[in-house]
Order: sequence, then structure tokens, then C-alpha cells
Amino acid sequence: MSQHPMPPGGLPSGEASRPSPPSSSSPHFAPLIQPDLADLYSRRAARLRMLAEGHDQADYLRLAARVAEVQASLLPEAGGSGPTGAMLQQGHWGFLLDRLIERLAPDVPAPVATHLAALRDLPEKERLCTAQALTMGRFDAVPAAIAPFLWAALSLQRASAVRAAPVPGSGPAEHASCPLCGSAPVASLILTGDRQGLRYLHCALCESAWHMVRAQCTNCGAAAELDYLSFDTTEATVRAESCGVCHGYLKVISLERDRHAEAVADDLATLALDHAVTAEGYQRTGFNPFALPA
Repeated sequence: MSQHPMPPGGLPSGEASRPSPPSSSSPHFAPLIQPDLADLYSRRAARLRMLAEGHDQADYLRLAARVAEVQASLLPEAGGSGPTGAMLQQGHWGFLLDRLIERLAPDVPAPVATHLAALRDLPEKERLCTAQALTMGRFDAVPAAIAPFLWAALSLQRASAVRAAPVPGSGPAEHASCPLCGSAPVASLILTGDRQGLRYLHCALCESAWHMVRAQCTNCGAAAELDYLSFDTTEATVRAESCGVCHGYLKVISLERDRHAEAVADDLATLALDHAVTAEGYQRTGFNPFALPA
């Protein structure tokens, strides 16, 4: 990978040649991965707590860690199947939301507890409309103070549901959105171990991951005008892959550079990078469950 610096005050950047895609016959290649949820939530919480040390948003990172811990504790009660809309009508996500609020309330600062109480007391119809707005991507219709908790309950049930259902057959097409639930990705991960060097996009809703060839835009598929932006060093664990064709970007998080990195945690801890990249004229093509678009 060749690297070239930007002008003073800008973000370091670099370009990469497009590697050959892995063979679908490889024993280590899978178009879809569904990480074990208990392990995923545990790793996320630990990573968030580690990243919180000395961070200017330490309190929020620790709150996100606590949400992940509660999600893990609710896994035995999550169950459910069917599309997201059906889940909303069935109401089980509402039960999970109530349980999430109940377990979070004793551990959060007073202002957060106030928002949790308001969410708990929302009339059922209003709660349903709010959740539907989130699942339809109308994030501006949901108060930012309660949106992450609603999303956490919806995500918990959806993630459990897709793991209870048969994994669908997958053709050669690569997707900009999750092939299981249709949601946008949080970020892409460069894996290590048996899947050394492969890239998978991590779903913001169902916590699944799907393969996409490296060095192509995750939004439009173009490969000609990519740049990789980061703070301080071109070898950073977290970089923003920006596209000069569609002017979108999504972060790339490398487990090769830090094996403890985790998609949601490392993305949330680097929101300053998002501000810098959007200032350069790019728009993010995914989102973080704890920093939903306004």
C-alpha cells in the first residue's frame, strides 16, 4: 500500500491497489458471518471501557459499555423471528426495552435515568411509532437522548432472530447494506486468523457481517478514486475509506493492527475522525448505534 501525506493541517491519507477476491471454495471464506452474540457483547463492553480511559467522551463510552453488558444479560429472553416490522407488531421488542431500562436505570447518571424513565412511560402507540421511525431510517424523528436505547432493544431481538433462522444462500453479489436485514453497516473490519486480510462489513442492526472485496467503495463499488484518511499516522487502526466518485466514506478498522479492536466500540471512540472527514466534503454511508444520524 502506497501512502502519501496531505497538506499541513489535513488528514494523512493513502491509496491501495485492489487485491484479488478470495476463492469461494476456500475453507476459510464465508460470504456471511454471524458472531456469537454473548462473545460479541462481552468484547464490545471490554473494548469500550478500555477506550474510555483518558477519552474526552469517557462517560458516554462507559454508558455504551453498560448497554452492551445488559444486552448480553438479556440474550436468554431475546428470542423471536420474522422481519423487523413483524417484530414491532408482536411487541416482544417492547418487553426487551422494558427489561433493558430496568437493568440500566440503577447504574446511570441522573440525567440519563430521567430519559430512561420518559422512554419507559411513553404510551404504547407512541413507542411503536418511534421504533418504526428508527427502523425506517427517520432518525431525525426520534429524540437523540432515547434513540440508542430503543435501537439496543430492536437490535438485540433482530440479532437473535437472524441467528435462529437458516442462513440464506448467497450469490456472488456484494451488498452495500446487510443482506440479512437491510440495515447499513457500522464500519468494515479487516480480519485476522483464519480469515487473515479479508474485509467484512458489520451490520448496525443485526450484528451480522458480510464480505466485500477490499479497495472498492462499500457504497458505490468504485475502485478508482479511493483515499484512506486518519489522524497522525497512515498505519492507524481506524481509517476512513473515502470515495471520490460518490463522495461517501466508511471507516475501516484493522484487527491486524489491533486484535482487540471492535467495530462499534472503535467507531464510537473515533467520532472526531468523522467530523474531520465530513469537513473534507464526504458523507458517511453507515452509522453507529450509539451515534445515530440526526
